[in-house]
Amino acid sequence: NMMWVLVAAFIFNGQPSVLSDQKIYFELDKCQDAVVKRRQILEATRPDYMKDAVYWVWCTQIPQEV
Repeated sequence: NMMWVLVAAFIFNGQPSVLSDQKIYFELDKCQDAVVKRRQILEATRPDYMKDAVYWVWCTQIPQEV
């Protein structure tokens, strides 16, 4: 059973930052839906001082224990 997590990475003023929405998704489709929504929220709420920030949002699989 695969598990997925949403990850967002930012570069702002040369400083990287990584965050997650703190949810585990058991279906990739649901995670990808969350990615679309997160991108929309980030664009809609981006403050002026962060207009030059670069960011990526994606889903990544949580590795299974070997």
